[in-house]
Amino acid sequence: MKSWQRTAGAFLLIVSGVVIQQSVWVLRLFDRGQPGSGFMPFGLGVILAMLSTLIILTHWGPDEKRVRFWEGKAWLRPLLAIVIMGAYVIAFDDLGAVTSVVILVTAWLLILEKKRVVVAAGTGLLTGLVVYLVFERLLMTPFPRGFLF
Repeated sequence: MKSWQRTAGAFLLIVSGVVIQQSVWVLRLFDRGQPGSGFMPFGLGVILAMLSTLIILTHWGPDEKRVRFWEGKAWLRPLLAIVIMGAYVIAFDDLGAVTSVVILVTAWLLILEKKRVVVAAGTGLLTGLVVYLVFERLLMTPFPRGFLF
């Protein structure tokens, strides 16, 4: 699995290089003292380059022992992930963005990651709070409103 992660990291590193190159050569980083059209792609390309380098470095070394997908219950976790994401998509408009994010994160941590209830609920509530503060208050993004938010 680590080799696939390294391959993905290398691919993303190439993509970030192309984005950085295009933002410098084709678009302008600065235009009359103001950020130009290439400023944001350049910054995002640098962030992508750093993250892809981090992926490559953290997945260095030999691969772990492979577990066959149909042996035992290895197929159950991906199926549960699909079910949880499907429920999230269906409930997003009715429950609202913040409430559905809290339920998604809590369910994911409880069912798939086998975290304690306190950790899962706390992480879900904090994630919902961050989504609310960033998107509703800071960015003023209109999200679907549910029965709580």
